[in-house]
Amino acid sequence: MGFAVTGLFFIAWPDGTLARLTEFGDNFGNFTPAPETDERLWLSLGFAYMVVITALAWIASTDPVRHRPMLLALAAGKAASSATSLIFFIEDDVFVYLLNGIVDGFLVGASLLLYALAGRIGAPAAPG
Repeated sequence: MGFAVTGLFFIAWPDGTLARLTEFGDNFGNFTPAPETDERLWLSLGFAYMVVITALAWIASTDPVRHRPMLLALAAGKAASSATSLIFFIEDDVFVYLLNGIVDGFLVGASLLLYALAGRIGAPAAPG
């Protein structure tokens, strides 16, 4: 649900969402404000990514053993997002890049942990 809600905020109110996250970052230091979202193509592609990530997480949650490989796909997507966000943060000092790098990095760890745990469980449930 978190992926879906976040994706909806970013597609419906991209600049407002970034502004609120920038304000939140002001509690931790003096960061460069997030740039406005002028390129709708990248916004559309980012939203599509959030839809795919939401679907992967939802499907994997229905039977983590049977859908275990989806957790690797989820981890790969979040690793790419985390790494690029941290690179962008180093280059531009924008708080939302740091926040996304940390959150998505945590989700990589969680996905890999769940992947490992699902591998220790018996056979997957029978298809419904």
